[in-house]
Amino acid sequence: MEGRILVSEVPQNEPFDLTPWNIAHTEGARIVAILPGNEGEAVNLTEEFFSALTPSVSYDGEYMLFAGKKNASAHWQIWEMKLSTGKSRQLTFCDTDCTNPAYLPIDRFTFSKLVSNEKVKECNMLFTANLDGSNVQQITFSPQSFAALSVLKDGRVIAMEKQVYPEEGKQKMMVIRPDGTKLELFYLGAEGTYVQSRIVETENEEMLFVEKNDEVSNIVALSYNIPLHSYKTLTSDVDGEFFSVAKYKDEKLLVSYRKEQNNNFSLCEFDPVSGQIKEWHKSEGYNVLEAVVAEAYQRPKNLPSEVQLKEKAGLLMGQDINFYGIVSLHDTDVKKAQKIEILGIDSTLKVVDVEADGSFYIKIEADVPFRIQTLTGENEVVSGPGSWYYLRPNERRACVGCHTGPEVAPFNRQPLSVRKAPVKIKSNSELELNQKMKDYEH
Repeated sequence: MEGRILVSEVPQNEPFDLTPWNIAHTEGARIVAILPGNEGEAVNLTEEFFSALTPSVSYDGEYMLFAGKKNASAHWQIWEMKLSTGKSRQLTFCDTDCTNPAYLPIDRFTFSKLVSNEKVKECNMLFTANLDGSNVQQITFSPQSFAALSVLKDGRVIAMEKQVYPEEGKQKMMVIRPDGTKLELFYLGAEGTYVQSRIVETENEEMLFVEKNDEVSNIVALSYNIPLHSYKTLTSDVDGEFFSVAKYKDEKLLVSYRKEQNNNFSLCEFDPVSGQIKEWHKSEGYNVLEAVVAEAYQRPKNLPSEVQLKEKAGLLMGQDINFYGIVSLHDTDVKKAQKIEILGIDSTLKVVDVEADGSFYIKIEADVPFRIQTLTGENEVVSGPGSWYYLRPNERRACVGCHTGPEVAPFNRQPLSVRKAPVKIKSNSELELNQKMKDYEH
C-alpha cells in the first residue's frame, strides 16, 4: 500500500456534513485505496463494514486507524488495519459511539467518545488508549464536545471544541497535551464560520485546513508561531467548493473539491502557487471527502506528563482579575472586581476574596468542570462566567487576567496570593458528602 492514497467515500444520497459532531450519522461510507496515475484502479478496504470513515496512517506508514461501524445497529468503534494484509482488529468496545482517531507519538492513540453523565450532560470527550485497546484514559472533563483533528509535531493534540451546556457555544480550535493538561485556544474563526476538515501541518510550519460558512469554503493557512493573528486564504480566487485538504509532495496538496454544487466531490491535486486544480479520482455514486497518503511520517515529540493520578487536585493561580485583554482597570473609574465565584455544573462551589493586587490561588478537585466569574465587594457580577475549565491531577496552571488571550505575557512580579496556601475548593460531590455526614450525625 506504500504510496497509495486512502480516501473516504460517502454515498451521494447521504448527508456529508462530516463536521466532528455529525460523523456518527453517516451511513454506507467506505475507505478506498487508489494509486496515483492509475485512473479506475481502486480497492475498497472496508467491504466488511456497514460504514467507515476518517483514516489515519501510522508514523511508520504500515497501519491505519479508522472509525468503523460493523452493522446498522452497532456503535461506531475504533479499528486498526495492517495495510499490507488488509486485516483489521477492533480497539474500542464502547457502549456509545467512538470516532475521530489519531495516532499519538508512542504506542497510543486518541479518539472521541460520546459521554453522558451529571457532570458533563452529553458531550464527545477525548480519550487515549494503548494500541492494543488497553489502558483507556479520559483526558477532557468539561461540558464541551471535543473531536481530535490531528497530532502536531510538538506532541500536542489539536482538536475542535464546542460548548454544549448551559448553552451551545461557538466552535473553537484548541490544543491539548495527550495527558489532558494545558488545554488552550489555538484559533477562533470569524462569526458564522467553522472548521470542516482535519489540520495539515506543513514543513514550513503552516497549519492548513478547510473553513466553511454558509456561502463559501476555503483552504486556510495559519502560522504555527502566531495562529491567532496569521490568517490567510489560499483559495479566495478559486471557484468551487472544498471539503478537505492533505499534504502531498513538491508543495502540492490533495483536496476534496467540486466545481459546482450539483457535482460530486472528487479527489484533486491543487497547486497553491498557481491555483491550478487537476482531478485525480472520482467515484460513481459517491462523494470523495478525505484523503491521506500511505507513507511514513515524522513522529511527533513525546511530551512528558505532569499528571499524577494519586493526587486528587490541581492548582490554579490568577495574577490579576482586573486585567482585561491588555487593559488594567486599577487606574480607571470602572467598578473593580474584588472576588471570584467558582461555578460548578449546577451550583456555586465557593466565593473567594482576591488579594489587593487582584490575584487568587486555588486548589480544586481534579477532573471537575468549573467556570469563574468576577464580583464586586457587593457581589455584583463584573465579568463572566467565562469558559469551562478543569484541572488534571497534579496539574498547575496560571492565567494573566480575564480574557487576556494566550499571547499576553504577565507582569514580572510575585502575586500576593502565592505567598499563602491555596484556597481549597470543594466539588459538588464533596459538598453533598459533607452534608450527608452532617445529616447523619444530627
